[in-house]
Amino acid sequence: FTVRIKPLVGYADLFVISHIDVTRRVLAENSLAELAYSDGLTLLANRRRFDETLRAEWRRRSRARVPISVLMIDVDHFKQFNDRYGHEAGDRCLQLVAAAIKAIARRTSDLAARYGGEEFALVLSDTGHAEALGLATRLCGAVRELAMPDGITTSVTVSIGVASASGTWSGDAEKLVRRADELLYAAKRAGRDRALGVEIED
Repeated sequence: FTVRIKPLVGYADLFVISHIDVTRRVLAENSLAELAYSDGLTLLANRRRFDETLRAEWRRRSRARVPISVLMIDVDHFKQFNDRYGHEAGDRCLQLVAAAIKAIARRTSDLAARYGGEEFALVLSDTGHAEALGLATRLCGAVRELAMPDGITTSVTVSIGVASASGTWSGDAEKLVRRADELLYAAKRAGRDRALGVEIED
């Protein structure tokens, strides 16, 4: 509710108090804000929210001296999948992969995002390298076991790059993302359907 108080004309000591229910307006504003930070297809966070969350978690990590990990994830051979089965099946494939990623990011401080196209990203706050690499390996297995729609028998896989920063590393968040992206493409060159990672520390 909003409350408005106005003096009653002609009376120095009398006022009119009105209560206005603004629930619908606030809900609409919240929905618009959520849309601005969400990917419409997968319902994960979008690139904008990923960037803002990473910056915020990086500042927290620098103050608290705790580790942070970033996972860059790409669906293997997605263009061929799309060309063979069509865009509708391709969209459904991305939705299923997104659900598998979201299931890995269970803590409130974790963020799963669609980074662009068939590429996804995960921010894992207060997470060291061993744990992050273990989660990435689990994710590879979970995607491999997905049941694709409409009887599609092609096995969908992902490649993942994992970069973890120790609590004392003096680098920046952008460098951590670049390192994870480099490892993602190294995983593709190594045969796909795998996770490769590194821990960066001073």
